[in-house]
Amino acid sequence: MKSGIYKSTIVASIIVMASATFVSCKKFLSPEATSSFDTEFIFDNVPNARKAVLGAYNSMSGDYGYGIRISGYWSYDSDEMQKGTSTNTTDDGQLLAKFLGIPSNLNITNPFNQMYTGVERANMCIYNIPKMSLYTTGSAQQQAQLQRMYGEALVLRAQYLYELVRNFGDVPVQWEPAQFQKDLLLTRTSRDTIYDHLINDLKEAQSYLPWRTELGTIGDPIDQRFTKGTAKALRAKIALTRGGYQLPVTGGTLVRAVNYKDYYKIAHDECAEIIANPAQHSLLASYKDLWKKYLLAHNTNDPSGEFIMIASMAAGSGTDSKLGIQTGTKVNGTGGLSVAVLPTYFYMFDSTDVRRDITCVPYEIIYDTVKIGHAISAIHDGKFRREWVSSPGYVFSSGKAAESTLPATNNSLQNMQLSWPLIRFADVLLWYAETENELNDGPTAAAIDAVSKINLRGHGGSYKEAAPVIPTSKDGFFKFLVKERMLEFGDEGVRKYDLMRWGLMDKAITETRAKLNAWAKATATNRPAIPSYTYMEDGPVYARDVTQLPDTLFFMPKPPRSNADEFNPFLNSFYKPRPDRSTVSGGIGITAVTWWTGGSSQLTFTNSLAMGWTPGKTELMPIPQTQRDVNPNLSQNFGY
Repeated sequence: MKSGIYKSTIVASIIVMASATFVSCKKFLSPEATSSFDTEFIFDNVPNARKAVLGAYNSMSGDYGYGIRISGYWSYDSDEMQKGTSTNTTDDGQLLAKFLGIPSNLNITNPFNQMYTGVERANMCIYNIPKMSLYTTGSAQQQAQLQRMYGEALVLRAQYLYELVRNFGDVPVQWEPAQFQKDLLLTRTSRDTIYDHLINDLKEAQSYLPWRTELGTIGDPIDQRFTKGTAKALRAKIALTRGGYQLPVTGGTLVRAVNYKDYYKIAHDECAEIIANPAQHSLLASYKDLWKKYLLAHNTNDPSGEFIMIASMAAGSGTDSKLGIQTGTKVNGTGGLSVAVLPTYFYMFDSTDVRRDITCVPYEIIYDTVKIGHAISAIHDGKFRREWVSSPGYVFSSGKAAESTLPATNNSLQNMQLSWPLIRFADVLLWYAETENELNDGPTAAAIDAVSKINLRGHGGSYKEAAPVIPTSKDGFFKFLVKERMLEFGDEGVRKYDLMRWGLMDKAITETRAKLNAWAKATATNRPAIPSYTYMEDGPVYARDVTQLPDTLFFMPKPPRSNADEFNPFLNSFYKPRPDRSTVSGGIGITAVTWWTGGSSQLTFTNSLAMGWTPGKTELMPIPQTQRDVNPNLSQNFGY
């Protein structure tokens, strides 16, 4: 395959303009080679221009994109989950997640490079597509499709630069292809300048992008490509980050723009317009279906359009993901166990919140369907669980493709083409509520309604216990919202960045450690109370006293022959003291597992959680050393 070679502004490696195309029946990206990558050839007709745009999408995928490194390494640790529990690790990925990353860590370097590759690919499209003769002289459909591609490229560049800026602060940036850049050794540009540019870009992109249900009018199918809703939602997300707390690259105290409410207003208005168009995006009725029926079934085109922005994966080297392989619970002795759920997070859910058992999995599967219980120190993330994956079209470690006849539990699977959600409509509702609260100095009825919709769905559409009382004070409502985002978006790489922009990360880490330590040492006569750093209430009342939680869980490992997915192996409550074994019903084959023991085994979480967290430093990651080696103008972040 021939390739056009361009020197990237930052990336020392060669950038190859890969191409891709959508496979409409499967709705995900799939690589497809072209015979030449000369820009005159690529941007000569609509099909080739589309391949160039889809090539820009490809930088989101693979191991060094949202296939695992950015989604599964960069977004930890936080107060909900952590990557691994060992304090004596030599694993670079775990060290990075625990804020012990160093400039030579390839889990920083390779994704950093890939994001800049995406920027360069997007720049090529942004520069060339409007110069195509068909852009202004083609048929109405050709012009509309090319305009959409131009808007998509603006959104893609915004996403790549947003990911770089929120993790590294000020970074070098160029707004046109590298071939037109006279000086490739750029200095760093202020993050605020970059954010402001992206906010303007995304406003422009909206004028070129159709809504999700309008795609048919320009001859495009509904798929995972970006639409007007994506541009609006990403603009809101970036505006909230711009208006949040940030660490200067020189270190020290977090700062927030004096005019931060201007950015909250931008986010508010974008969210309000999305909410006002329910035919485009709304909440899917079932929280479980969102994952099991759609994302893990390789169909993110849910009828509600809740998945507003997706990082799509496809079979092939560099475009697949290890979601469901490194993440999720173990199946048939392999995979999973990369991410551990904190006990404090598990018990933030009340007993009727359906999101708990979707987000947190306290068991593993053996012999395909048999579930065996785990201790509380071995609860793992559940939204990308291998046991729910269906409609497989996977690539084996041998590289041989396999279609739908193979079960998702096959031990040789290394990639399962699971896409990564970047923005859901649930985000939009909660961002809207947050901005309403901030701009009006307290929650409006519309803000309370938005949060209520999220909480109600989280309880299956009806409350089996009393409905929550949502505070009406500004501070109380904010704390409730902080908790609700924690429960709604667990395991989606959201929490760390929320805490960062709220300026709460240090409090979250410090007080979560204190609570874990107190829980481990609790006795019947010593039940230390840990003040909450964000919440109106620290979990449900019946989960606040660890001495009243069960020390043992009984489970029945063998499920019924049918409906194994719905089978709950546990026979006693997570929220009540252990009953006498003789009173536990369930039949022959009851097994006991130690759930909560306290003491040193529970201190594992305390000792390993965010081991390297250093406020005033680790809010940002180090600039990769390889990039500083080739660019003497590239300075390092504070403390590295």
